[in-house]
Amino acid sequence: MPSFALSVETVFGDGCIAELGQRAKAKGFKHALIVTDPGIRAAGILDSIMASLDEQGVAHSVYDNVTPNPTVPEVDGGVVAMKDSGADFVIGVGGGSAIDAAKGVAITAAMGGETSKMYLFGAGTVPFPNQRKPLFAIPTTCGTGSEISPAAVITDPETHYKHLMLNCTPDVAVLDPNLVAKMPAPITAATGMDALTHAIEAYVNPGNTPFTRMFATRAIQQISAHLRQAVNGPDRPGAIRHMLYAADIAGQSMSQGLGQVHGLSHVVSGRLGTAHGVANAILLSQVLEYHNEFLAPQLLEIAPLMGINAVGMPAKQAAKEVVAQVRALRDEIKIPSKLSDPSVGMKESDVAQFVDDAQKSQGIFIAAPRAATAEDLAAIYKSAL
Repeated sequence: MPSFALSVETVFGDGCIAELGQRAKAKGFKHALIVTDPGIRAAGILDSIMASLDEQGVAHSVYDNVTPNPTVPEVDGGVVAMKDSGADFVIGVGGGSAIDAAKGVAITAAMGGETSKMYLFGAGTVPFPNQRKPLFAIPTTCGTGSEISPAAVITDPETHYKHLMLNCTPDVAVLDPNLVAKMPAPITAATGMDALTHAIEAYVNPGNTPFTRMFATRAIQQISAHLRQAVNGPDRPGAIRHMLYAADIAGQSMSQGLGQVHGLSHVVSGRLGTAHGVANAILLSQVLEYHNEFLAPQLLEIAPLMGINAVGMPAKQAAKEVVAQVRALRDEIKIPSKLSDPSVGMKESDVAQFVDDAQKSQGIFIAAPRAATAEDLAAIYKSAL
């Protein structure tokens, strides 16, 4: 996977959204296209964003035709909206779907192609786009890390494959815990498990570096300590601050690659529309369990970060304890434990198609933490049913 320099101007703190208009004006921007989803708009989360822009005389238009697992047509619609509005920069507001869609709009509008599909790695004719409209990212969840990452995930509805769009690191990320606190607990739960998946997969990825492991280590520790509280605890606001920070640094940890959890979960969400964080939460324990002995030395290092007293514990036992802790955390925050759960809907008859999809479209992920055959991938899927 290509290496990227992460140089995002990051603003963090309660109420920091008030600085948005000032920062946009200071950069000389005149008109923002806000890319979001209908739920964010209906919840009133855009109010403080638009007020900050208004205060500084920065015009704004809203494109909210983004769904979970954003598609090529949705991105293309945003490009049309940008052209029609005359906007000179993009603001992505929401979870990973909205921010990824905003990235797709910023790339496609700058590159000038007929469709965003041209710029999808593994599917397009220009897999490494080199132009992008100025981009701000405002996460309203604490999990995806899209505000800091160099890639977006866009679904091709013709094939149901999820592809990366590269070279789209935002210029500015505004992390305001007050915005995240307005989101429902199930979204906090799913996105929090997404962040944990980023950090653990980044830690055990063969391409990890001392820097990505540094971010992953801190992220695993923070998520393990605060996700339960962020979902349903009495100190939810305080825990959300920790989680928003943890999700951001987990996003930085994944710059050198993830693994089979993402490769397999992308297929699930591409085919079934499952929330990305839910699919990850179900598959994380299964991938770690399948490779348990191979990963044992690294999972021994992860164990104390998750609150496991592993002093004197054999590596194989510690690895099993990590898997058990992942499952316990997932169950406590009420995320389904099986892909066959009615809310997900995967069937055993789907396995062959999903494995084929994974091999054809997710090679960048399924090679880690070690190379996997079709039989390996099928066994992991079946274990998660």
